[in-house]
Amino acid sequence: MILAEDLFTPTGRFVLAAGASLQGDHLKILKSWGIIEVDIAEASLGEEYSQNLELNAEIIERAESYLWRRFILNDLDQEPLTSLYRRVVHRFALSLQQGWDPVAFSDAARPASEQDCPPPLSVPHLLKGDVDIVSLPTVYTHIVELLDHPNTSSYQIAKVISKDASLTVRLLRLVNSPVYGFSGKIDSISRAVSLLGTDELTTLTLGITVVNQFENIPSELLSMDSFWRHSIRCGLFSKILAGYLDEKAVEKYFIGGLLHDIGRLVMLDRMGSQYSGAIAKARLDHLPMYRAEQDRLKTDHSIIGKLLAEKWRLSPALIRMIGSHHSPRLAHYSREACIVHIADIFAHACGHEVLLVNEIPELQIKAWKETGLSEELIAPTIQQVDAEFKEIVRVFFGKLDPADDAE
Repeated sequence: MILAEDLFTPTGRFVLAAGASLQGDHLKILKSWGIIEVDIAEASLGEEYSQNLELNAEIIERAESYLWRRFILNDLDQEPLTSLYRRVVHRFALSLQQGWDPVAFSDAARPASEQDCPPPLSVPHLLKGDVDIVSLPTVYTHIVELLDHPNTSSYQIAKVISKDASLTVRLLRLVNSPVYGFSGKIDSISRAVSLLGTDELTTLTLGITVVNQFENIPSELLSMDSFWRHSIRCGLFSKILAGYLDEKAVEKYFIGGLLHDIGRLVMLDRMGSQYSGAIAKARLDHLPMYRAEQDRLKTDHSIIGKLLAEKWRLSPALIRMIGSHHSPRLAHYSREACIVHIADIFAHACGHEVLLVNEIPELQIKAWKETGLSEELIAPTIQQVDAEFKEIVRVFFGKLDPADDAE
């Protein structure tokens, strides 16, 4: 069943976008939220089921062969991994049927020896100096300075943001997107501030400006398009999962997911040659990148990201999301860390972009259990992310990559 119109709870919270496919898993969840009827597009009834029937055994086998390798670090006999794997096999098989060519990195390259590679920079050195990458965006800095004064008005915040035309356009696109689902069009930053509040809009400003700040990463090491698409997907999963758990200010979860790998960009910018050795080791030994970073560079991107977030004076919640997204135990399994950890794994599993290595990092089952999330949420969450993803990519980049059309 395909939704004919955007779907909202009785309290006005956006749930699913028009065009999303409803399945049995959705119905239990919608009922618990007080949604008892929806508008269905009759012409699309049964579309997904007919697609499923058309998937032949060869295509499904190709999808499973590709994904089995990517999931090799995870125990597929445990939930939620069993349900996640089942969903993404079907999803990738449909993409294969439409002509998508999956990405896989060669593991033939050998890491440079310690003698051939310059020594890694110390953690303090990574975050020192006049490098733009560790400086806060100017607009965000001005907003933070204003917020340090208790009498600052929302008008003053809006005035600072409105001076940056590009930022204004992107913010208005974002608050008018399905992520927020406001009933009326928001045509001014002042109106956005009044609806979201200064803290939420400041957080969104940070996310948008940081995305446009990293331009000097060597493309032979990392595709920035793929990096930010994964980050956007992680942000959407974080926001939606937080919404299921009735977390307040889900915008911070979107930004936490968006910035979770920000430390990797610092490492690539400041010690690219050393980082290439970590990439080679990860591919050869089939390690997740953060473990190869620890081995070759004596730190990892979550630690660098945490220190950068502290330098930027981000909120404690955002610091936990960024600093513990691979190891939620370091944040005592706080809900913020667990949600972004789960969202990162889901984003790797569902994204057509593959970052640096083939293997999806291992999902910490304790983190899943600590949240209380149900496996029944996986299918509707993936569909909601798919429904919102393309629009959010347009917000940040103004256009879609051809690969996005395969998703």
